[in-house]
Amino acid sequence: MKATLTTLLWLLQCNNLLLLRATAFSLKAPVEPKKTFLQRVDQFLTKLQKPEEQRDAYLYLQGNYAPVSEEHTNVPVEVVSGELPSTLDGLLVRNGPNPDNTLMNKKRYHWFDGHGMLHCLRLQNGRATYTNQFVPSARYKIEKQLGEEYFATLGEFKGFPGLIKAVISYSLARDYISDLNTVAPPNTSCLMYNNKFYCLNEGNIPLECKLLPDGRLEYIGYETFNSVLDFPISAHPRIDNKGDLLFHSYTTNVETIEEQGTMKVGRYCSEQQKIVSYFVPTEDKSYVSFAHNLIFTDNYSIIWDCSVHFDTTAMFEGGSYFKTKPEFNLRFGIVPKYATSKEETVWIDTGGPGAIVHPLNSWEEEDGTIVIWTPFCEDLNLDLDTDEINTFLMMEYRLDPSTGTVIDRQTIDSNMNVEFSVVATMGKKVRYGYTAIQCQSTPGEGTFSGFCIWDMGERRMHKAIYYQDGEVGGEPIVIKDDVSRKEYVGVYTCLFEDQTYFVLFDGENGEEVTRLKMPHRVPFGFHGLWLSGEELSGHHSHISWKEIRSSFEN
Repeated sequence: MKATLTTLLWLLQCNNLLLLRATAFSLKAPVEPKKTFLQRVDQFLTKLQKPEEQRDAYLYLQGNYAPVSEEHTNVPVEVVSGELPSTLDGLLVRNGPNPDNTLMNKKRYHWFDGHGMLHCLRLQNGRATYTNQFVPSARYKIEKQLGEEYFATLGEFKGFPGLIKAVISYSLARDYISDLNTVAPPNTSCLMYNNKFYCLNEGNIPLECKLLPDGRLEYIGYETFNSVLDFPISAHPRIDNKGDLLFHSYTTNVETIEEQGTMKVGRYCSEQQKIVSYFVPTEDKSYVSFAHNLIFTDNYSIIWDCSVHFDTTAMFEGGSYFKTKPEFNLRFGIVPKYATSKEETVWIDTGGPGAIVHPLNSWEEEDGTIVIWTPFCEDLNLDLDTDEINTFLMMEYRLDPSTGTVIDRQTIDSNMNVEFSVVATMGKKVRYGYTAIQCQSTPGEGTFSGFCIWDMGERRMHKAIYYQDGEVGGEPIVIKDDVSRKEYVGVYTCLFEDQTYFVLFDGENGEEVTRLKMPHRVPFGFHGLWLSGEELSGHHSHISWKEIRSSFEN
């Protein structure tokens, strides 16, 4: 019984990680208008879980975490102080979870469950306009058509009803979607690569969308790179300095782990226009590590095997499905760019437990030493329902890939608790990088009291910038002016939970350059991306040519 239960739980983990093989997206029509037996069972279990009680008290549906229902297009944004740089030309896109309040039969909720919503801020000629829209994923379109929350959520995988829901979730999903790698909501981040725009989720293959000039989205399809992908792609793939796409992922699916492994890493070659490297970098299949991100240098992709592992006890004991296991050390996986097998991966044990979520930067010194700057947490707690705040300190690791050893490890600053890191150019030693400041006074995860500027040249914290009293910010986002070559930091902030601002700061001295009063509330979310005017033009030209070619083919 215990083995059976463990197997079932491993198969389920959470909706974000329901993973099988990657194929083209297929939306199936329901067999009949009446609800199937399993659908009636699912609704019965939902009622047993009393989701209305959980949702009414749930922090991540309150205040500025609360979703917005209306979509807006090209709304002018008021500049309330300073001036927008006239040469700043581009689009700031910010992704985040936003459950649809119009749907019926609501389920228990976890912050990661909401449909993706893209918030787009167009900056051009000293003016700004705002557009927001639900990401048109398979999940969103089907639930909108049904008028109800249909697919499994992370929030409902609790207790015995949650276990049964997990068991039947595959079958329920397949009633409408043939590929379970396209079920999770692409609500985490965005990517522009090869003039294609993608919305991402850790448990999905990328969703390609057409990004219209006014910021609206149109569905194109799910990316499989010519049917090569058989793992999802994490929410943090990287474009290296040669234009190749570096990506990885992990899985908790038992069948996939038995056939291949718990993690996979790959490289899409921009010159050859195909995946040229794709393999499992580790032999151990006994546990699944929380490998959320990836960094790189000129010659290596860098992944990690941290102390936070998938743990099925959360079904009945509560808390996160990923828990810290202090008996496991943090290890870095150094993957040569042109590697094609796990034998070429060098695993470097740091000598102690810990976790990394959003690293800042990495590069190689002239002597081949790999340098990594990252917020580091020794005992990471991923339970969103706790009042505890994780402590992340900026660390510098120096690694020797030739000997597989840690040369040095230094805490850069022992006072600043920081996370959500961004840098203008990863993989190179640049001077400044930015991280959000975590504070007990902010409402919860993904909210910050300010941001730090780090000086990687002088190896110190350069400056800490704090927001106004009563003001809470999200992730800092690097914004580059291609004309003046100046670097800025943009942040969505919320003042007393009812007014959203977008604030632009000088990337070197941290001074406020301009403040925009958003015409509509922008809820707290996850990750943003600055797209230059040149990138937007490339995307629109690519889409136009693709449509012209398609019309001739048809």
